[in-house]
Parts: sequence; structure tokens; C-alpha cells
Amino acid sequence: MANFILKGLQSYGARQRTLGVNRCDDWAGQLAVDLKPACLLDVGCGDGRMLFKYFKQMPAEFHGVEGAPDSQVKAAQRGIKVASFDLNGRWPYEDGKFDVVVSNQVIEHLHNGRLFAEEAFRVLKPGGTAIVTTENLCSLLNWIALTLGYTPFSLMQLCGRYMGNPIGLHANEPLPEPVPIDHPAFAGISGHIRVLTVRQAQELFTQTGFETEARSISILPLPDALSRMLEGFVRHRGHYLTIRARKPL
Repeated sequence: MANFILKGLQSYGARQRTLGVNRCDDWAGQLAVDLKPACLLDVGCGDGRMLFKYFKQMPAEFHGVEGAPDSQVKAAQRGIKVASFDLNGRWPYEDGKFDVVVSNQVIEHLHNGRLFAEEAFRVLKPGGTAIVTTENLCSLLNWIALTLGYTPFSLMQLCGRYMGNPIGLHANEPLPEPVPIDHPAFAGISGHIRVLTVRQAQELFTQTGFETEARSISILPLPDALSRMLEGFVRHRGHYLTIRARKPL
């Protein structure tokens, strides 16, 4: 009976999590379209499908960064100029090249988040915008996990396995990775290493030089409709962060 209840809760959680991720995609994709970039960089572009859902007319230059070989091929087939490099280091682009940098659910996989923000700032044109989504360490859901003595949901992924939280989705299951553990790209693909809070994200991008607006959305495990009603009042407990960072003129 207990296992049946747990499976039901996990199924409910999966549905709510999907709604939250979809909201991140919608926010990032629509904002990128609204900014009308001539030159765009998608950091962690996967196979390219996420932004392709939103653009009716693609930017004149569409660059992407992706570490997984299969996804690189599919992104290139969509016309994206794909590069692969360690996102914990310097980016191979000249200063002021891009109008928009999009990074959807990537920064939490990196140990060098400060350099990530600095490189985004460097490669943007003055007036350009970084659009970043990630998870929120101090979300209500992660707070519940910590109160129970479990690993926060946002940190369960550990080098190819889900660990430390028996009520989490995929608890104790293997996590299929697109590259082997000794592959040079593994460090930038596997698991969540640093998970930011709203305040930390705000400070990180502001201290880098951006004009920054960071907020949280999707207060899991609340139903999506109730979450939307409460987000304006419970500003730091949503499970996902949206970060809009503009480089001053």
C-alpha cells in the first residue's frame, strides 16, 4: 500500500514538474523571439528543437553549444552552427558577437558558474540579453526534502545515478548519460553540481555587470493553477529560476 501511494505521488510530481519545465521553455523561447536577435547563441542547445518551436523566422546566425555527440548531429541538421567545448572554461567566440544568449537548464551542471556569467557578458553586444533558466535550491520542494533529511530533489543526479532521496522521481535508478564517464564532455553534461537560489542568481549576474531580473516560478508540489496564484507573494519558493540579464549599452 505504501509503495502504491509513493508511486502515485511520484506520478503526480512528474506531471507538475513537466508543467514547470514547459513554463521555463515558453518563457525563454518567447523572450528570445521578442528580442528579434540577428545573432543568437543557444548554450546547451541539445538537438535544437526547443527554440525551433518558437521562432517562425530563424536568426540570421544561429550558434549552439552541445556536448552530446548525437544531439550535435541533429542540431547541425537543423542549420545550427554547433560547437562543443567545456563550459567551465572560456568560450571560443569574439567579444560582443551575439544579440541574445539563451541557456535553458544548463548552469546547474557547471562548477564554474561565475565564469559562465562572465563569458555570457563578454560575448554579448552592448544592450544584448542573456536568458537563463535553472532550478532553485531553496524551492518549497527542496526545503521539504531537506526537512525530511533527504537530498534536495535538484541535487539527486550524481554522475549517472539518482541518489539520496527515496521519494524523488527515478530514486535509485540509473541515469542514462549521452557520453561515458571518462569522456571530456562528461563534466558539463552529467548531474547538477551547483544549484542557485533566487538571491544568488541575482547577485551573480548583477556583480558580473548585467542589469538582472531573477525570479522563481512553479511552486512544486502545488498544482500549477495554485502555484501561479501564489508566485507573486511567495517569491523565492518556486522550483525553477528565470533570469533575464541585460548587458548595459
